[in-house]
Amino acid sequence: MKILFVGDEQPYSEFALNEVIRLAMNTWADVTLLGSQAAVPNRVAGQVGQFLADLPLSQALHRYRETFLKGCGDADSPYAMGNLTFEWLAQKKGVYEEMLVSRSAKKELRVRLRLGNPVQEILQEGQEGEYDLIVIGCTGGQRCLWESVPEAPHKVVSEADCSVLLVKEEQPITRIRACLDQSFISQESLEMITQMATIHGAQVELIGLTQEGALKKEVYRRLIEIGDYYEDRQIAVRTELIDVGEFENFLAQKSEHDLLALFMGKKSLLDRFFPRDWIGRFVGKCQTSVLVMR
Repeated sequence: MKILFVGDEQPYSEFALNEVIRLAMNTWADVTLLGSQAAVPNRVAGQVGQFLADLPLSQALHRYRETFLKGCGDADSPYAMGNLTFEWLAQKKGVYEEMLVSRSAKKELRVRLRLGNPVQEILQEGQEGEYDLIVIGCTGGQRCLWESVPEAPHKVVSEADCSVLLVKEEQPITRIRACLDQSFISQESLEMITQMATIHGAQVELIGLTQEGALKKEVYRRLIEIGDYYEDRQIAVRTELIDVGEFENFLAQKSEHDLLALFMGKKSLLDRFFPRDWIGRFVGKCQTSVLVMR
């Protein structure tokens, strides 16, 4: 599994990092900690190294690395930095230098900073790195924003090619409300719910989305199969049916300590029922953290 954590300097990013630590230790994922910053001004182009080092975002990423390593334990951690080797690294075109590099012995932990439009750079990193999951924090309540780039969480959730976990600031999870409106659900998506339920000791509530009170037989059959799947793994499960026309009102309800999980397949009823940008709009109304699985 490959996880991309996207953070800025705000407290909600620190809270989201805790989710990454739990997931990483439960799955032994390769992890990248990413910050995105506007392009370097021309006046500092010749001193870019010092300019980047002085950025508050760079200093936040450094803290996040230390927090991650501490949260994963010391010598026995799969991310422990102790494997020192000399490697040839490019300094500029045609020039290489042999440098001492410290790498983890088992799993990869990288810290990256991309310069440019923050949202575009986040999406580009997610695509180029072929990540399985992007984790991004945001403000709590109805706002669901970033301090410096308010629309970043909405756009990442809407446009990313992979699954996205949007973590509300200081929002604990005791129940996962997983919405099912199609018969095909990937094994990776099922396992993602398993991981989140295990990490938080949460109950899973399977929500079947109907249209005018009707639920396709194959979707109902899959609902039962998924319920059995989680019960076999000692995860408490209950089932509820909601008409798709009431889904937007359902999201707006105050549901503390929940995680809303959406299975976003190619034949999603939600995609057919609502406009193309529905997911970004809904995320802004949702009172809880959101997991979008693709």
